[in-house]
Amino acid sequence: MSHENVELVRGFFEAYNARDSKAVDRLLHPEAEINTLTGGPGWQTFGGKGQRSDISSSSTKALTDFRIEIEDYRDLGERVVALGAARGAGVSSHIEVASDFAVVFVVRNSQLVLVDTYDNPKAALEAAGLSG
Repeated sequence: MSHENVELVRGFFEAYNARDSKAVDRLLHPEAEINTLTGGPGWQTFGGKGQRSDISSSSTKALTDFRIEIEDYRDLGERVVALGAARGAGVSSHIEVASDFAVVFVVRNSQLVLVDTYDNPKAALEAAGLSG
């Protein structure tokens, strides 16, 4: 089942990058715990437990071509760690910016029950029980 969990997480990022709030919401359990990076591009669009997504955040308005690029998925059964970067360009400056980050997901019954973001990939791996 864990390969399916990686595909579920991959679908989450595809929906996020497509700005498809309904698809993101379908992947999240209604009582999902979502811990965000305050000030991390794009992630403040998610609230706490039970709140739903609104992908039209201030960061997607401040950056053009805002997207999440995942470079590595670590399959840990019901836990999946996604390692990557948030990228975009300033609306006025057109300067490309990127910020490394990682997300630890917990999947149960084909829904995301925990979305825990980290600005330090090593900390995310440690939180998931892996060494960096």
